[in-house]
Amino acid sequence: MVTFKARLISWKELTPEVHHFEFEVPGVEKFKFTPGQFIRVREQRNGRVVTRAYSIASPRDGNRFALCLNRVVDGIVSEYLFHLKPGDEVEMGEARGFFTLRHPGHRSVFIATGTGIAPFRSMLLDHLPQHQSRITLLFGVRYEHGLLYRDELEGLARQYESFRFMPTITRPAQSWKGLTGRVQEHLDEALALPSYEDQSTLDVYICGLKEMVDDVRAELKERGFDRKQIIYEKYD
Repeated sequence: MVTFKARLISWKELTPEVHHFEFEVPGVEKFKFTPGQFIRVREQRNGRVVTRAYSIASPRDGNRFALCLNRVVDGIVSEYLFHLKPGDEVEMGEARGFFTLRHPGHRSVFIATGTGIAPFRSMLLDHLPQHQSRITLLFGVRYEHGLLYRDELEGLARQYESFRFMPTITRPAQSWKGLTGRVQEHLDEALALPSYEDQSTLDVYICGLKEMVDDVRAELKERGFDRKQIIYEKYD
């Protein structure tokens, strides 16, 4: 595995157990990756190297990139990252993966839960300023405070007519006025197409925990989607 050193610039808390990390790669003008790809973080523990994969959560921006991850109880690498300070350097592997926009001109539906939002943030911030193809993001979490990057995503929906943001909460407070329930319950609305468009031009991208990803994939297949239209990545 080709490795490089990344330097932490800053971090911020999205929730008590989820942090957003900004890194730079010293000595290079451009850190090369395709939005949606992941990098592997390497940490040495008890004489052995432990690696974990994390999706890049930012658009292409010179030698900078961001990660978004949750602290795993007794996790080796996440605990290591959560204790970093600005200026600390981390060994990482080059960007890899195929969870990327296959047909930028197609209408797309993104379906995410939890930190599965990370690769979609990278895609959206990179794609929306350059393309007019329509994208719907269906984002499910347990509690309202878990809607990572909420203000930013709502801002993108106001800024770009081609982007629709559909957050849904499974354990809403009384004050919540939006969608409720799991993402699976809102597929009809997310997948709805104008009468003049055909389902064959719609690509669906899914990212989150295995149970959700498998459930949505099965539902899409029942609805007649071809496997090539279903692009997914599991986080467990």
